[in-house]
Formats: sequence, C-alpha cells, structure tokens
Amino acid sequence: MIRLKRLLVPTDFSDSARLALRYACSFAQEYEAELLLVHVVENVAVGYANDLFPVPMAEVVQELTSYARAELDTLAKDVEGQGIRVRVVLTQGKPSAEILRLAAEEKADMIVLGTHGKGMLDQAIFGSTTERVVRKAPCPVLSVRESEHDFVD
Repeated sequence: MIRLKRLLVPTDFSDSARLALRYACSFAQEYEAELLLVHVVENVAVGYANDLFPVPMAEVVQELTSYARAELDTLAKDVEGQGIRVRVVLTQGKPSAEILRLAAEEKADMIVLGTHGKGMLDQAIFGSTTERVVRKAPCPVLSVRESEHDFVD
C-alpha cells in the first residue's frame, strides 16, 4: 500500500513547475497528504551581478525574495482552496542542494517537480536541477514534463 504523508514540491514559477503542482495536488487530495511548497532563491555571483546591476546586492536579493514570497503565497492560497494542507518554504542557495536538504529534513515521501524550469542557462552550463534531484533524492521523485499524455484533470 502506498502511503504519502508529505509531498515536497519545488517551484520556480515556470509552466513546468505549475504542471507539477497540479500533479502534487491530485496526490495530496487522494492520500490526504501535506504539501510542502518550496522556492529557492539562487545565490547570485557577486562580481558578475555588480557588473550588470548598479544596485547593491542586498537590494537584488531582497527584490527576488519579495517576488518569490508573493508568488508562493498566491500558489499556497490556491492549494488551500482545494482543501489541501500546505506549508511554504522560501530559502536561498543552490536549488538542487536545498531541495535535497529539505526532502531529507522534512522526511518527504515524494518530490514532485517539473523537468524544465526557467533557467535555460542553468541547464546548458550547470546541468539540470531536476536531474540532480532525481539522482540524489532520499525519496521517490516524480518528474513531470509537458507532454501529450496527461493523467491529471
């Protein structure tokens, strides 16, 4: 018998992440599981950012964090509106490392995430966050890609 008590759902607010959230909500409803909605604000390389942005780095990070908090709160309200228990986690660091850390700390039963995020440069240069999570996760991972065959209404 499958028992899901806690689903960890990372989001970068992309279409792929929103689709993964739909799948996670369906599982959460079916198994009466709690949904842990996570966003990781990526660390910005100081030298690189200073060359591009004429504002202090603290302001850039604060702006990114404020945007993420507002988006997470909007998503959480939608999830709660479906009768699903949800907690929001906003953290900073390398996305794959933070997702793996949270999955272990929170004893997630499953991670549900999209396969293609917003960071095309990240995928091209550093490799896919999803691939890293799948390889090292302490629990099963459902990677959701946009496809022709959906099984969630």
